[in-house]
Amino acid sequence: MNVRKPLIASLLLIAVMIAFTAWSWNAIPPQARIPVHWDIHSHANRFASKSVGLSFAPALALVMTILFALWPRVEPRRANLASSRAAYTVGWIGVVGLLTAIHIAVVMGARGTSLDITGLAVAAVSILLIGLGNFLGKSRANFFLGVRTPWTLSSDLAWEKSNRLTGRFLVLTGVVTLGALAFAAPAFAIFALITGSLCASLCGVAVSYIYWKRDPHRHAGDVLE
Repeated sequence: MNVRKPLIASLLLIAVMIAFTAWSWNAIPPQARIPVHWDIHSHANRFASKSVGLSFAPALALVMTILFALWPRVEPRRANLASSRAAYTVGWIGVVGLLTAIHIAVVMGARGTSLDITGLAVAAVSILLIGLGNFLGKSRANFFLGVRTPWTLSSDLAWEKSNRLTGRFLVLTGVVTLGALAFAAPAFAIFALITGSLCASLCGVAVSYIYWKRDPHRHAGDVLE
């Protein structure tokens, strides 16, 4: 699978993170304590040193980029992963984009700008779920993304049905969460995000077993086949 385009996009986002950090570095005191964790009311409750706080997200984004770039080389079902290119790309850029948004918010907060970082993070995750959910149902069985159970990995029918349902749940979760952010308290949005994601996962697993049992072409042996 050709990963050149998402790799370039990912590296550009990391470059934006680094450039934004460099632009803000001298404006942040050396002894500053950088917020790295917030409660549901966007109150910082965990802090790090300047160097750690401003480098963590770019470093994590680089690690994730390397993982996404190299995984197609070691994926046992390379052809299937290549057929799932859209979902893979959305997941890749979505994760790095999420880290970029959070990093910019952290830097702005360190510079003294008051931001609802919890709300921003929840909104960004919701958008990622909507994007990923739209393509998950079109993916094919692989070992990296989607509902990966012993049943989906040994039955194409189970994979298709469970990932299609999970994808719809993720889209619904993202939409409901964004609505809760706009019209309700942040706590409701976080509850919707966690509950919806958990329901999507559990339903996907349950459906994978049900359709595996119904599939006359399922593989009872090695799931790598």
